[in-house]
Amino acid sequence: MKITGFTCIPIQRRAMVLKLQTDEGLVGYGEPMNYEHWRVVAQAVDDMAEYLIGKDPLQIEEHWQAMYRSSYSRSMPTLVGALSGIEMAMWDIFGKVVGMPVWKLLGGSVRKRIRVYTGIGGNTPEECAASARAAVDKGFRAVKMVVTPTPIRFVDTPRAIDAMVARVGAVRDAVGNDVDVAVDLHR
Repeated sequence: MKITGFTCIPIQRRAMVLKLQTDEGLVGYGEPMNYEHWRVVAQAVDDMAEYLIGKDPLQIEEHWQAMYRSSYSRSMPTLVGALSGIEMAMWDIFGKVVGMPVWKLLGGSVRKRIRVYTGIGGNTPEECAASARAAVDKGFRAVKMVVTPTPIRFVDTPRAIDAMVARVGAVRDAVGNDVDVAVDLHR
């Protein structure tokens, strides 16, 4: 089996899916990821995936090492995001070849159930609260939010901090204490 092609498919703002095709008709999917620089990740996927054309997708570790070591920017998040999506797609193909889901190939389950959360959005405290309520109405018992719609500065103003607190407070008030609220501070 050989890899014959690949496509990055945008699925929403700042996200994409990688489709890796083989000469035997099997397709593997992965998620190359870096929300802030997804276009750069897509270009990195293009650059790295060209190496894979004509190669056996089941030689995952060999290809991972070759792509990782061929880059001078090994610790860059864009490289790791691109490489992760490519690796996921190869594992997906491997799982289809052997008739097993990837989670079993990687060692099986540790728990019978897992708790999930959903990301919520909104620019204002009111929009964030409405988004959180909608998530709870769908059955989620945990939500995750970005505390600010704009990038955080290393040293921010009291006004900016107050706005972040207002957003988180509005979400907490909207969902009550029985729903967990996780926050991202990386923006």
